[in-house]
Amino acid sequence: MTMFIDKGREAAQDWDAVAHYLAGQGMTLDREREIRQFASGIANLNYLVSLDGKPAVFRRPPDNDAPPGAYDFARQYKILSRLGKCLPTTPRGLAYCDDTRVIGVPFLISEFRKGIAIGRELPEQLAAVDHIGSRLSALIVAALAQLHRISPVEAGLADLGKAEGFIARQIHGWHKRASRVMSGEPMRKVDLLRDWLAAHQPAERPGTLVHLDFKLDNVLVAPETLTVQGIVDWEMATIGDPCYDLMLMLSLWGEPSDGPVYAQQWYMPCTASGWWTRRQTLEVYQRQTGIHLSEADVKFYWLLAMFRNVGAIAQLITLYQREAMPNASTIDMPAVLASTLDHALALTARPLDW
Repeated sequence: MTMFIDKGREAAQDWDAVAHYLAGQGMTLDREREIRQFASGIANLNYLVSLDGKPAVFRRPPDNDAPPGAYDFARQYKILSRLGKCLPTTPRGLAYCDDTRVIGVPFLISEFRKGIAIGRELPEQLAAVDHIGSRLSALIVAALAQLHRISPVEAGLADLGKAEGFIARQIHGWHKRASRVMSGEPMRKVDLLRDWLAAHQPAERPGTLVHLDFKLDNVLVAPETLTVQGIVDWEMATIGDPCYDLMLMLSLWGEPSDGPVYAQQWYMPCTASGWWTRRQTLEVYQRQTGIHLSEADVKFYWLLAMFRNVGAIAQLITLYQREAMPNASTIDMPAVLASTLDHALALTARPLDW
């Protein structure tokens, strides 16, 4: 996997304006060092910069009219500034700007952590490692379980969110987001799935810190030691139901035997030697956290994750259509949206298929 996108495809930024703002905060952006845009990230734009003589990551949202709550950089900076004392793999927040007069959008700068972000394909340096799939599976599950065991109070993040009513808010919120960008028969199907979820909510669980976008390309791995060097992309994190966080990860997990609907959404190297099945992952996670899920619970959280993914895909389609994102996906996202929605609705009437 290439760390940076081609120079010709990079989205230009007003680095002089950024440097002027940082100088006012007592920090120096090194304009003599080359700035490169990272290849990772679907919506946000991420760049390697030099701040006060050290490598750092500049992060900003895309240019668009985002729905309320999207790209919450203030929340992300708060987490990066506090969580590290309990979770050392959290990069430290260095600077945050909410003054949109500087470059038109908020931005933040965080500590750079050296490591590789792994997507659907294994990097060359890992392809020949024995049992690489099982080792990466164990690594990411342990990292998620570790996050869910942290006390929000101890981390200084007890005010990050409200556990009560979390699942109901997820159902309502993603339905509302979908309604902004969908209509007609697809939206009618979203309504049906919303109604099923509302009628099958499990009992509320104690809230934990949840990431809500936990996958291998947000976990920076040292290829020599296969250890976690950094966990990134925290802007959606809050206090909520850890089982939902787990199921969001599993919705992108992938298995070689997956049918087309699930295979379209692979974000991890599930064809690697020894890669765990979702059931294995679920079992290990439950052992490591002490959380236990009934089969009815598993089905509910799985369908809630698919419901969320439908809303997220619909939003991304709208962004691409507005040409607001220069690094657009090559996946046929309207087809993924339609097949995911139809499959989720079909699952409401039959047992889970994994």
